Amino acid sequence: QVQKVMPKDSFYFSIVRDPGTLGASAFSYFRSASPAFRRSPSLDAFLASPSRFFQPGILGNHYARNLQWFDFGLPDPVPPEKIPEILQNLEKIFPLVLLAENFDESLVLLRDQLCWPEDSMDTFAHNSRDSPGKISPEQIRRLRAWNSLDWALYSHLNRSFWRKAEKFGISRLRAEVSQLRQ
Repeated sequence: QVQKVMPKDSFYFSIVRDPGTLGASAFSYFRSASPAFRRSPSLDAFLASPSRFFQPGILGNHYARNLQWFDFGLPDPVPPEKIPEILQNLEKIFPLVLLAENFDESLVLLRDQLCWPEDSMDTFAHNSRDSPGKISPEQIRRLRAWNSLDWALYSHLNRSFWRKAEKFGISRLRAEVSQLRQ
């Protein structure tokens, strides 16, 4: 819909986050908005049996599963064999997708894509947690499995991001990130 009102030469970008950590944040942040999260006494209880708490189509439950897939407006359910095609088409719309876990590197690649000069960006932390809660490797594994469409999305876009970083030059990227952080 956005493409209908934007100039044809608009540059679209977005950001994704590993669903293993996003899922834990979503459980905390959207607890009051998602019946699936609200009905569960804890993240561990939810992950032990998500289908016990989650019912698709219930208002607010889109926060509880494949949130990024939903935010991109991608079809759900989707036959697994269609996922690669969907992700390739998404990359045509978004030539660069930033990675939350590599935000500074993402900003450098964004600056380059937009042809901005090297000194055109400054960063500061805003709206971030001081100390994110501990998430166990098992919780991360379960969150990725439960949010399997988000995991497919993130994995694909992560690989794409690092291909772009390689093309940009990893040593150049490191140098510009270092400069950005000063």
